[in-house]
Amino acid sequence: MEHQAIPQPKTKGILGNILDIDANQPVQSLMQLAQEYGPIYRLEMPGEYQTFVSDNRLVEEVCDQSRFDKNVWSPLQRVRTFTGDGLFTSWTDEPNWQKAHNILLPS
Repeated sequence: MEHQAIPQPKTKGILGNILDIDANQPVQSLMQLAQEYGPIYRLEMPGEYQTFVSDNRLVEEVCDQSRFDKNVWSPLQRVRTFTGDGLFTSWTDEPNWQKAHNILLPS
């Protein structure tokens, strides 16, 4: 499959795309951008990029937890040495992560 860049509105200097979102109607702004740029697009906000997905099929894809693995980043690995493995400090394949995850998410 050929890689294609994710569409994005033209940025406005250091403000990026923040002016493309109407503060009074943010959801409507995002819907308008989806109509203009398609079911997946990205916005540059000060200090970060955000990707938006609006197509049901694509939303199902990005919400499919079986396709992703949790990463325990370095600071949490250090915390893990004295707290043990829990929701935030365990790897996805460890039993305590699954237990904590099941408590937080409805069946």
